[in-house]
Amino acid sequence: MDYHVQATDHPEQQEAINALLRTYNRERNPVFYGLRDLPEHLPKPLNLVAYDSANSIIGGLLAETQFEWLKIQILVVAEQVRRRGVGRRLMTMAEDEAKRRGCKRSFVDTMGFQSPDFYPRLQYELAGKLENWDSHGHAKYFYTKLLA
Repeated sequence: MDYHVQATDHPEQQEAINALLRTYNRERNPVFYGLRDLPEHLPKPLNLVAYDSANSIIGGLLAETQFEWLKIQILVVAEQVRRRGVGRRLMTMAEDEAKRRGCKRSFVDTMGFQSPDFYPRLQYELAGKLENWDSHGHAKYFYTKLLA
């Protein structure tokens, strides 16, 4: 056997490595992967935009739903309208739509300098925390919520 450290990306090698993992996963969990590949189980975007009276974007939530999960990727509210319920409203709207889509749980992560105290106020529970995630002293927080 031979081993190499590579400091640059090699797409063909990355694909070969990914293929090994896909093969392993599909052999170990064929039911899940078979279902996941069906069109009705592909991730579905769930994106919300908040506008002010001048029709300018003041916030948004970018997420997707798949199977029973709402996966929130980005939630942002413009500084001038924070603490006025915009973030809460976006989260509530996303959760309501996710429930209509059959989701039972929600997931979000945030950095210590962002808003780790916001999500517990919406009944999100801390699922994990990674200290010094950015190598500059800031932790990353992972939250989940039971929607059903």
